[in-house]
Amino acid sequence: MKTMTRFKAVWLVLMALVTCLPTVRAASQAPEVLSAEQVLNKTGKTIAEWGAEWWQWAFDNPDFLFDTSGKFAGLGDVGGPVFFAQGSGGVPVHASFYVPGGQYVLLPVATYLWTFFPPCADVECAREIVNDHFLAGIIEVSVQIDGEPVANISEHIVRVDDRLPLVFQVDAGPIQPDGYGGILDAVQGGCWIMLAPLPPGKHRVTSFARVPNLDPVTGEILEGYFDLNAKLNMLPDPKGH
Repeated sequence: MKTMTRFKAVWLVLMALVTCLPTVRAASQAPEVLSAEQVLNKTGKTIAEWGAEWWQWAFDNPDFLFDTSGKFAGLGDVGGPVFFAQGSGGVPVHASFYVPGGQYVLLPVATYLWTFFPPCADVECAREIVNDHFLAGIIEVSVQIDGEPVANISEHIVRVDDRLPLVFQVDAGPIQPDGYGGILDAVQGGCWIMLAPLPPGKHRVTSFARVPNLDPVTGEILEGYFDLNAKLNMLPDPKGH
């Protein structure tokens, strides 16, 4: 595995300006945005569980996680029922990709991960950072699918559950001089959108989120915000797989 730079907290947003998809007619039908209940019923896991799997997989594939050219967008085909859409940690991503036929699409609009490491190495303070610092500090978030706004964005927000928090493990790479690295517990939250398998044609996702600036070591709220913009086009795989 390649060495990853130390980061205890990461926010991620899709920022894609598609440059090389073939020209096609606009789709006659927009892909369906699934509710939380539909995600569980149709994919067998909750949206929070899929978000955790996305982060675990992304930590193991830093080329995908930090790609700014779209070169590794195809790695999102992880061989399961859900395609992991590519995103950026703050730098615009110029990407284009096909989605295999029949796969759902997980879109990380604005998501934040915290790995357990001092001074915050337990679920209580990690929950506070994700829920109360990041999620509560988002000023605005909006998503459009093929030009139609996604209603009730709050229904697509994943929080660290107060009763049964979903704690998972990520491989943070080799141990660094300060002790950070190795297999670490983590929690995540944010705005995750799950799309049903894409109908024929080209589909565009645009999103915007204004998120708080947090200290990457302590999780404390700093001054200022980050504006996260996303433009993403997708096509179902013409080969049907």
